[in-house]
Formats: sequence, structure tokens, C-alpha cells
Amino acid sequence: MGKTIVILSHVTSSNSLYCDYVHSHAIALKNEGYNVIVFACINYFPFLSIFNKNKRFIYNKYKGKKEINGITIFYKKKLSFSKLFYNSRINYNGFFYYLSVKKLFKSIIKKWNVVLVDAHTFKVEGYAAYRLKKRYSIKTFITCHGSSFNDSFNNKNGKRQIKKIGQIIDNYICVSEKIKNQLNTLDISNAVVIYNGINFFTRKNLKRENNIITIGSLTFDKNIDVVIKSYKIVKEKHPKLKLTIIGDGPDMNKLKNLAKDDQDIIFLGHVSNSIVYENLEKNLIFVLPSSPEGFGIVYAEAMYNKCITIGTKGEGIDGFIKNGVNGFLVDIDYLKIANIICDILDNPSKYGNLQVKAFLSAKKLTWQNNAKKYIELLGD
Repeated sequence: MGKTIVILSHVTSSNSLYCDYVHSHAIALKNEGYNVIVFACINYFPFLSIFNKNKRFIYNKYKGKKEINGITIFYKKKLSFSKLFYNSRINYNGFFYYLSVKKLFKSIIKKWNVVLVDAHTFKVEGYAAYRLKKRYSIKTFITCHGSSFNDSFNNKNGKRQIKKIGQIIDNYICVSEKIKNQLNTLDISNAVVIYNGINFFTRKNLKRENNIITIGSLTFDKNIDVVIKSYKIVKEKHPKLKLTIIGDGPDMNKLKNLAKDDQDIIFLGHVSNSIVYENLEKNLIFVLPSSPEGFGIVYAEAMYNKCITIGTKGEGIDGFIKNGVNGFLVDIDYLKIANIICDILDNPSKYGNLQVKAFLSAKKLTWQNNAKKYIELLGD
């Protein structure tokens, strides 16, 4: 009977298997010799599916058991209240996740030698993992990816749950030093940093131009408006400068108004990963002053494509980016960002070594390295 890892995850959209990054993690664990089973839960909002055709499509598409890339995936529908009671003392969403999988989990441990419950992310899957740990005493990790953890960390009841769960599970896996430092403030000593992997695309050897690119959801926390303001300052000195913005979101119209019909600010919207990589390869400078930020895979993708990468001081990428060595860390200040960009454009040859170090740092972020660190921590 093979050693089995059970991953707790969820379906993010109708265009992916469940969570793309978790599936990459699962495949890497399988490649290390483990049988991997994924519980992928679909949030079910009572009565909403009656009026929402997209929700009905999702519920119909994701059901039953599937085998994909050697990974066994069980799709389970679970009751969800979204963020209606998010900050309450009772973790309703996490409890309903547990209810949706507990019978299936019981049947799996009878058949398979389950050595690890691997939950992604904290708030919902983490709570279910905590309940399973209490019942079956199987080694349990909860990986804290960012937004779910930050939302909990920033309210009293959330912090209480983080501490309570941390006393039972074996390890919190943190995707950044920032998250580990937050856990340390709660006197939690079983937190370990393991960076996510990134999916590498073959470069096309496209011509690189001395322009700026930013990528992210067009929401207030990504601070794309700060990037536009920085760009406008720099353009006064470098009139041929262009800014490419990749992503979509509720702030699209606000940002387009801020751009004021500048033909050199290009909004590409949501595009495929291959198009993202092409644009990273074509641009010299990547800027994303995001806050809060768990880690931000896009920074590593930019570094892998040898962009000179500018991230936010004190956020998740701080620690992976070493200021002035393989990238830059800045406060969310458009003038400070503009000064760095100006220096890069005025002296591009000065930063060749930094680009190489950025590439070498990002190159280590394979999913296989990620899986090996989980297994090392498992001690199996």
C-alpha cells in the first residue's frame, strides 16, 4: 500500500482543475513517489445557482471523481456563506468544508496509508485539516498563501483561530518570511518558510526594450495607480517610455481615466500565461508596489525573465528580493519608485549583474524543490 498525501483545496473558477498552483504542487509530490489525492471543494451558495447560469455550469462541470496527470481528484460541493460571517467566532465556511469531506476521508484512510494532510489555504481548508488532525492524529500541514491568512490575522477572532489551530497541527507552511514573522508575533513556533514553485515557459528570445510592465488584479491593494504616477514622472525625462498593464478588475476604468488617453500606456486586460511571459521578456522593468501581498509569484516570473524587479518593502516578496542585489524593495511612494526607474533607464548597463542574480534566484523556485522541502519536513 503506497504512502498517500491528501491535499485539501478548492475550485477557483470554471477554467481550471481547481487551483493551478496546488495542482502543480500535487504533481511534484507524485513525482517524489507518493500517491496524491485532492479534495477540491466547490462553494455552494443556497438558491444562488437558480439565478446564476455560471454557477450552475460550475456545479455541473465539477463533480465526482477524476484522474488528471496521475492525481486523483474528488470534487465535493460545500455550503458557503462567502464572507458574510467571516470575522465571527465560529468558522462556518471551514466547518462546512469539514462536513463535506469527513466521510470521504474516513473511507480513504481505510484503503490508503495516509501519511500527510496538506491543506491550502488557512481559513477554510486549514480549519477542516485541524478537525481531521484532532480526529485521526495524522501529520498535518497548513500552507498559508496570503490573502486568506491576512484576512484572519487582521481581526481578533481570526488571530484566536490561528493560535488555536497552531497548537494542534504539526506545521504552518509559510510562502513568505512576512507570514512567518506574523505567526511569530502570536508565539507560534511551528512555522516554516517554503516558497511556491513557478511554471517556467520557454523564452522566445524577443527583443527587450527599456520599458515598464506591471501585472496584477486591478484592485486597490495592487497600487497600479502608483505605477502610473511613477511612469508619468519618468516620462518627462524619457518621452518614448511605454507602460504595459496586464490584468483586469474593478479599478480598470479608474486607472484608464488616470492614464488620460496616453497612447503609451497599454492595457492588455487578462491574458494567457504565455502572453504574460512574452511581455515580461520584452520589457526591462517590472513594478508592482502591492500591499498586502503574501508572496506574489509574478515577481519571481519577472525575475526569471530577467526583468529588473521592483517590489514592496515589508511585504511577502521581501526576503526573496534582496534590495539592490537581485531587485529593489521600495515604500509605496511614486516619487521613490520614479527615482529608481530613472536611474535604471539612465544606466541600464549598470544593472546587468542584478538581472543575472534575479534569474538565478527565480530559477530555484521549481515545484520539485517545493515538494522535496515538504517531504523533508514530513520526515518520511
